Amino acid sequence: MATTVDVDLRIDLQTMDETGLPWTFLDQAPDPSRIVPGRHIVAGSGAAVAVAVVVDITDEGIVHVYPLNGSVASNAHLLDTDPASRRLPDLLPDPVETGGTGRNETAPPEAETPENTGQKGTRRHRPARGSSDS
Repeated sequence: MATTVDVDLRIDLQTMDETGLPWTFLDQAPDPSRIVPGRHIVAGSGAAVAVAVVVDITDEGIVHVYPLNGSVASNAHLLDTDPASRRLPDLLPDPVETGGTGRNETAPPEAETPENTGQKGTRRHRPARGSSDS
């Protein structure tokens, strides 16, 4: 005998956008006040439901979720936890940093150029001068 689960957010868990996460609109939630970033909720539609963590809500009302592995029953204990889940940062991939050099710290230092030395360059970057006696 199957039991029905109250779904906090109706969403097709197979629908993903460029973030790689399932998404839907906030107005798909029967009680939008329960949809808070970091909170564990029951998300899905039909027979495909899972406990998921609300990742974010955009200004346009788009909600991204991260579904957890396992059944709703095996993750039910997470539904009553504090909305600011401590598991969320561990579950998500590392964000792409904006700005910076994009290099790791073990990369060799950048070669000196007139732009970064404030000078006219260094001797090792100048072409060797030929002998004027040729």
